[in-house]
Amino acid sequence: MKIPTFQLCFVPIFLTFIFSSTFVQAGHNDKVSAHLLHAGDRIALVGGGLIERARLNGYLECALTLGAGPKVSGLKFRNLGWSGDTVFNDARSYFGKPKEGRDRLKKIISEWKPSVVLLNYGSEVALSLGSAWTDEPTASKRSAGSWDESIAVFLEGYGKMLEEIRKGVGDDLREIVVISPPPLENLGSPLPDHQENNRRLAKVRDALQNFARERKVHFVDLFAAMGGDQLEAESPTKAFTHDGLHYTNHGYRELASKLVLGLGYGTIQPDTLTENLRKGIIEKNRLFFHRWRPANETYLYLFRKHEQGNNAKEIPQFDPIIEEREKEIEAIRSQLFKGSQG
Repeated sequence: MKIPTFQLCFVPIFLTFIFSSTFVQAGHNDKVSAHLLHAGDRIALVGGGLIERARLNGYLECALTLGAGPKVSGLKFRNLGWSGDTVFNDARSYFGKPKEGRDRLKKIISEWKPSVVLLNYGSEVALSLGSAWTDEPTASKRSAGSWDESIAVFLEGYGKMLEEIRKGVGDDLREIVVISPPPLENLGSPLPDHQENNRRLAKVRDALQNFARERKVHFVDLFAAMGGDQLEAESPTKAFTHDGLHYTNHGYRELASKLVLGLGYGTIQPDTLTENLRKGIIEKNRLFFHRWRPANETYLYLFRKHEQGNNAKEIPQFDPIIEEREKEIEAIRSQLFKGSQG
């Protein structure tokens, strides 16, 4: 598969916002509004490995922060991605799969109450033809059935997850964006040939587009934007992934540029100062990860809390530190836009 290359470059003083609705469809409109993000919005990024790994490089948040424009200040992001996750939230559970995982997501969603939620699921279905991709008791066997049955289970699970998110957030939730998975890459032997997986991903994309339309939520087609409809055997000139599955920093820069275009914003061309913004985002994400997913959770909250549960009081102490990082991020953002107008 040959994927076209596009570089999300960050330049010194000028920001260029060229609005485009390509690759986008809203459930009740033909395009996502360029005013999707409002000042002070709390944005939750929810999905599997693609989303979780984005916290390590900061490109998605950086592009959204700048793409929203100078008037949209005070944006706060929480990366709630979990590698290997499904629409039933299997990967988020330790012992009580997958209900525990759903409860974990519901808890953080209901506590933080995001105004915008970006969702990215679907690769688990395309990569698991004939195999169960969830442990959900009512769905596991069906997920290992025919393609039509598996995709039906996926959409049922997605719909339930959507409703749980809406219920958990309540009136604070203004927008939901369903993002299709990007394509997989063929990088040559000995790595797998993903042409068939990509054909299934195209079907997942089509199903998600209808799903979003029916539920009147926004849809961004990252599959098409990243060249997935050009199913060729050749490897890309410059790979976006390490292994056909996991995106490199270069790949995330490309994903970020396509996502902001898909949301109705324009290409972003600020400067090397945005490296400070990106580094601030990465550090904030690191702190939040330890706040949300402490490594010794069994000792802090679960069945071994009688040993170290007294240390659980230290976890909320991350909150003011995270808030300070967010103030620094906002100061850098303001400086970037002030410089562009000077």
